[in-house]
Amino acid sequence: MLVIVLIGIMVSSVQFSFSSSKPEQLLQQSSARFAGIFDVAAEYGMLNNIELGLYIDENTYQFLGYDGVRWSPIADKPVFEAFTLPEGVEVVLQLDDLPIEDVLLFDPTLLNNEDDESLFEKEGEEKKIIPQVYILSGGDITPFSLTFELADFSFDKGEDVIFKVTGIYTVPLTIEGPLENANRR
Repeated sequence: MLVIVLIGIMVSSVQFSFSSSKPEQLLQQSSARFAGIFDVAAEYGMLNNIELGLYIDENTYQFLGYDGVRWSPIADKPVFEAFTLPEGVEVVLQLDDLPIEDVLLFDPTLLNNEDDESLFEKEGEEKKIIPQVYILSGGDITPFSLTFELADFSFDKGEDVIFKVTGIYTVPLTIEGPLENANRR
């Protein structure tokens, strides 16, 4: 428990020091905050014997708990709530070195059975959130890589750096950076 408290204190100190004007430092702080909170979430899942998940959407990320029926936000734990990245910072998630795309693998209208309406969202129901990265209660995680980069890249400034946070089957995560972003031209 002491380790979790210390990691929480370190993460909160990183959170309050986002006032940097240098883009490279902003990326470094964002990636360090994410890695710290991910490690705390993994410890929390192991200590409480619950399955957790990481959901990433555009410029936010949040941790979810599985209650046996559905994924939902973790109650009474503000550190795991949805966090919006600082303005100008983007993330790109990759699982097993494959970029994540929102492509359906099948056409859901082909399965439109009147007997089984539970497969589809009904009007007025909230959207089900399914995490992209899983943190199992035994300490195992889905292998992933999360790249932090600047959203408004400028060719004139030469600030084409990224930070990459990688998790391979277990915590702690590794942070690489600053790296040159070879994907931009």
